[in-house]
Amino acid sequence: MRLLFYILIIAAILALLRKIFSNSQPLSENKDTTKFRFRPKLTRRDAWVQVYDTDSSDEIKLLQARLEEEEIECFMYEQGRKDIHGNQLKGYGIAVPRTSVSHAQKIIARMPV
Repeated sequence: MRLLFYILIIAAILALLRKIFSNSQPLSENKDTTKFRFRPKLTRRDAWVQVYDTDSSDEIKLLQARLEEEEIECFMYEQGRKDIHGNQLKGYGIAVPRTSVSHAQKIIARMPV
């Protein structure tokens, strides 16, 4: 009787694990999913912080790809045409959510210049 009870418990646990892992899709099929299942969703009102600034569009694209490999949400932006004094602005920047600033800065510091 005990053996039957243990077999039923193990079967229930295996069925539960199978259901959990069969629902997840690979990252290549669904770009919106992340590795972390319970990551908080960001809204437009969340604070974003600039972590890097450069004049090279190639450099900023490489940095964006590196941050996305590390599962850090980020966006690249091109600075405006003129500042408040009429001077031309040039350059690109990367911004990340405030909660990811320290992790992003560590990654940027490790990248070769």
